[in-house]
Amino acid sequence: MSHGIYSALSGALAQQSSLDTIAQNLANSETTGYRSVRPVFHEIMRGQTAGGDRGRYALVGRTAIDTSAGARRRTDRPLDVALPDDAFLTVRTARGDRYTRAGSLQVSPEGRLVTEAGDPLVDENDEVIEVGLGVDVSIAPDGAVLTEGSPAGQLRIVGFDDPTQLVYEGATLLAAGPGTGAATPVGATLAIGELEGSNATPVRAMTDLIQATRMFEAMEQAIRSFQDIDKQLVTTVPR
Repeated sequence: MSHGIYSALSGALAQQSSLDTIAQNLANSETTGYRSVRPVFHEIMRGQTAGGDRGRYALVGRTAIDTSAGARRRTDRPLDVALPDDAFLTVRTARGDRYTRAGSLQVSPEGRLVTEAGDPLVDENDEVIEVGLGVDVSIAPDGAVLTEGSPAGQLRIVGFDDPTQLVYEGATLLAAGPGTGAATPVGATLAIGELEGSNATPVRAMTDLIQATRMFEAMEQAIRSFQDIDKQLVTTVPR
């Protein structure tokens, strides 16, 4: 059997991974604070074949986040915040602390400051921010949380050595990994009454989708060609 079929198969599988990330980007083109992801391809080599060549295979090692900013829109809502580039809010989840750029904040029925998805915000003392009910809550540009004009906490805003290696858990939550570096508090000036939109546009996603589909079809054609060659060898060589 021709070893080339395995290279073509690895290419098809890599393009399938690419299609998955494109679908994710397209689905979140309207998600507040979402930043698109792209696959990171690697070439790996296997041992020498009988002909003396080394097998080369494509592999998607991980995904990387596009850190370019999305367009901002004005809301004039006091609990809407847009963060500077490469800064993230810290939230508490059942799986531990996670990070987000989705700055549409709310007050939960329990009197906590939470994201739109209901995850509570964490302050600089690593505590969930409690604001109470029936009070006027606002955010200052330096991240201070105010109730009736008095301090109630300070948003924990962090940065990473390499934010491109953060990993999505859902549409807006991000988890840190070994390649990101530790979450480090950063001084940040927030834009109050604004929200950052997704940097994944439908037009870009559709363009990427067409390109990845064509590459996938090319790999399929290569696989069929190698299969045809193998059939010819089986039927003609013994004769």
